[in-house]
This record gives sequence, C-alpha cells and structure tokens, in this order.
Amino acid sequence: MNKVFGNLGGILSQVQNMQESLKGISVEISVGDGAVSVLMDGSQQLQGIKINPDLIKGDITQLEDLVVESLRISQQETRNKVQEEVAKLTGINIGNYINMFQNRG
Repeated sequence: MNKVFGNLGGILSQVQNMQESLKGISVEISVGDGAVSVLMDGSQQLQGIKINPDLIKGDITQLEDLVVESLRISQQETRNKVQEEVAKLTGINIGNYINMFQNRG
C-alpha cells in the first residue's frame, strides 16, 4: 500500500511540474491582417489583446467577429501545443484519446 502512495506522490509531482511548464507555453495569434492579436498561455489564460485603433472607429460587428476568431484560434493552438508538450514529457499522445470522444452523440 505504501508503494502505491509513494508512486502517487511522484505522479502528483510530475503533474505539478507539467502544469508549470505549460504556463511557459505562449501562443500569439493575429487575424484580420494583424487588426486583432491575442496572446494566450498554455493553460489558456488570456495574457493580452491588441486591437488596431482603426477598427474601433469602424464596424463594431467586424471587431467583435475578429476578437472571437482570434480567441478561438488561440485556444486551439494552445491545446495543440499542450498536447505536444504532454507527449514529449510522458510519451503519451493525448490527442488520440481526446479525438476518440469528440463528435460522439
């Protein structure tokens, strides 16, 4: 039993190390020919957003669409990078497991 808990401690330590390394991942996405840029870390926390001032003076719907698009792409890119990092650290491609459960229903 102690061996199981000893291994659990090691696993928890690895998970914590992995979480810290994922924070070091950063993805910057620009859409609309650079009109909107989003910076997101590996834990999908928004780190920054830049909006071309000309968009603010123009069509607000276009601005909203560009912000949504940049956030959606940033989330997908960070998921991809996280999957790559997890595969490097563990040798397990979690993307294969995630894809098994998508589009079911």
